Amino acid sequence: MLTTGLDDRTFDDLVGEAINLLPTLAPEWTNHNPSDPGITLVELLAYFTEILVYRLGRITPATRLQFLKLLGGPNWEGLTWEYKLKFLKLLMGSGWEGWRAITQTHPRNLEKQIDCAVLGANPDQLKSAIDGVIRNLMRSECAVTAHDFEHLAKQFAHEYANMYSGSMHPVRTLCVPSVNLENNHPGKSLSDDRAHVSVVLVPGSDLSDEEAVSLRKKVQKELSRRCLLTTRLHVVAPVYLHLAIGVKLAPKPGQSKAQLSSALREMLEQRFGSQPGQGPLGEGWPFGRALRISELIQAVDEAAGVDYVGDITILQIGLKENLDRPESALGVQIGVHSTIGIDTLLGGPSSLGSERLLRNDAGRLVSIALKPWELLHVSLIEEAITLVNTQTNGERDIGEVGNG
Repeated sequence: MLTTGLDDRTFDDLVGEAINLLPTLAPEWTNHNPSDPGITLVELLAYFTEILVYRLGRITPATRLQFLKLLGGPNWEGLTWEYKLKFLKLLMGSGWEGWRAITQTHPRNLEKQIDCAVLGANPDQLKSAIDGVIRNLMRSECAVTAHDFEHLAKQFAHEYANMYSGSMHPVRTLCVPSVNLENNHPGKSLSDDRAHVSVVLVPGSDLSDEEAVSLRKKVQKELSRRCLLTTRLHVVAPVYLHLAIGVKLAPKPGQSKAQLSSALREMLEQRFGSQPGQGPLGEGWPFGRALRISELIQAVDEAAGVDYVGDITILQIGLKENLDRPESALGVQIGVHSTIGIDTLLGGPSSLGSERLLRNDAGRLVSIALKPWELLHVSLIEEAITLVNTQTNGERDIGEVGNG
């Protein structure tokens, strides 16, 4: 039994307060002695008031049960069996194991079991149950702001991803309002698509492509039920800006071709990957963060087996993973009939936008910009790795390292 201390006034306090109000409310009433019938009536009212205050301050388990049912909704009797079972589990806490068999054997008596659990619960268990229901009520069920979309998408993605493997999968989300990322036409602007909301979903790397597609469909179905009526929702896979690089470096003594290639690829994946545990802060490469060429140089320089880095060249860039096509190359396309200034490819594919390549005053590339919803994927062209022979001050292809 708990007390709340709503009112600490006693019978004498209530009588004294009422008598003090008489000159103001009834000036003609001058006899305030206990023998006066009016004072007797005041004392009777003070007596009942004290009883009601006492009862109001006594919170019984039955009162708490009723409060919990009110928190559960106005139609407690119509709630599903699963919801009531979840509520009983929350209420029992550590004592849930002993009740599991009963609830599964006699689901029709679940209401009585909840009543019995409340009556037998201690104050801490009751408080924990109420706090849990209140937290559940505070959960956002409507997707209005960008934060709502990201939070709910991550919540549903976690729930559905666990169905595939039974373990918690890290999921990253990003909401991009007024943009339709399902528009696959590079020449068409992706901005100012009013009423469109795109949610980028980056699931764990251990999900297959089919599972990732199914996950996005289920998340979109759940979000569609919670967004505004006119919202045109798109739950899409992450958009990657693919870069292929070549490097000029000096290896440490005794390094083979396989060792250097593996170390470089592993370092690039760790430094610029999008999965949790990767990226500059261990949370994956941030959405829309520009890539500085100095970061590439640092990553290659820190790879195992590398003595120092001479130079790094961005050879190919594109939004498609297949960078073998001629239009993905940076610079002029040699061997392609073109007219200077009209259809030559200076600085990468025209669909990417010339503003991506940021140069210093000397004209040297220093940074590559990303769209706010894009992530980064950096790959290494093995044929474009040039090794510096520190003994002869010459250069040789990486293929010679494994043989030398």
